[in-house]
Amino acid sequence: MKDLIRQIVRESVKDDEQIPQSNLDRLMGQFKYQFPDNLQSKVPVIGKFVSDYIKKNNIKIKFLNSCYAGFAGVRTKDQVIICAPSQMTTIGDFLYTVFHEIRHEYQIRDIKMPNPLTEFDLEDFENLADQYWEMELDADQFAKNMVAKIVIKLGIPIDVASRLFSLSLYIQNYPSMSGMIRGHLSQIINGIKQIKKSGAEYEDIQDHPMVKRHIDKLEDFI
Repeated sequence: MKDLIRQIVRESVKDDEQIPQSNLDRLMGQFKYQFPDNLQSKVPVIGKFVSDYIKKNNIKIKFLNSCYAGFAGVRTKDQVIICAPSQMTTIGDFLYTVFHEIRHEYQIRDIKMPNPLTEFDLEDFENLADQYWEMELDADQFAKNMVAKIVIKLGIPIDVASRLFSLSLYIQNYPSMSGMIRGHLSQIINGIKQIKKSGAEYEDIQDHPMVKRHIDKLEDFI
């Protein structure tokens, strides 16, 4: 009887080990070891919070395991793409990126804000850029609020949170980077103009070479 029980336990463990992990699960496993031992149990809870939020809000998120795309995340008409989060310094940067792009999906899908990359006159750059920057500031604040919400919800001590959930200087200072973002946006717009001038189809940012070259490499996120 004991031998039978041992065999059942071994088979159960074996089956558990064979359950495929999602990209989100694997990523949480990497971040887990940045946490002190007494807080490592919080990491799967964070993963579940993110997964539940995505499913509840019916957001389609795709994952690029590694890339040199020039973006950490981007919202397209077909999905939100998260690029190489394992290369992000902290779990704070990762969470910020996810919720920043989710907010863009919410802006366009639910709030019905006009998409500056598809619905604006490309020749009226100032008007287009103002709309783009308004959406960026809104997404920036939303994402930062969500990171803070997770820290508070899980009761992470402030000294630990300030280290593990810290945001890169780029993200911290994002609201003051209007000039740099407009410069980057100008390059994107020039690329869209070239696509249209060549006669190629452009419906959305995923038709831009910056994104298009990665589309066939996308993996499921959860």
